[in-house]
Amino acid sequence: MFNDIVSIILFNTVTSFKSTTFEFSFGSVFEIAGNFLMLGFVSILIGLFSGIFSAVLFKKCRFLTHSAITETLLIVIIAFISYMLSESLEESGIITLLTCGVTMAHYTWYNLSP
Repeated sequence: MFNDIVSIILFNTVTSFKSTTFEFSFGSVFEIAGNFLMLGFVSILIGLFSGIFSAVLFKKCRFLTHSAITETLLIVIIAFISYMLSESLEESGIITLLTCGVTMAHYTWYNLSP
């Protein structure tokens, strides 16, 4: 799992340098490492926020849990919004979606209808 995350973040970091006129120097290694860490941190943070938001939403708004169709639709919509938010901020949408899914599975599951 972590190999996939590292490869996706590294790919996004390197492709961001391809679009600019980039010349490799000694400081480039630190710039790439900083962008790598920032992209991963922000992507995970967006996913965590979305997953916790869904858990709080289903816990506090019990009227949303009367229908399994409504619950499923809201879970898909929240996950899709987190993906689109991450992609619009030019972060890794896949990492955000993975983090959001793991967070939802851990916290939101207990707030759904039986």
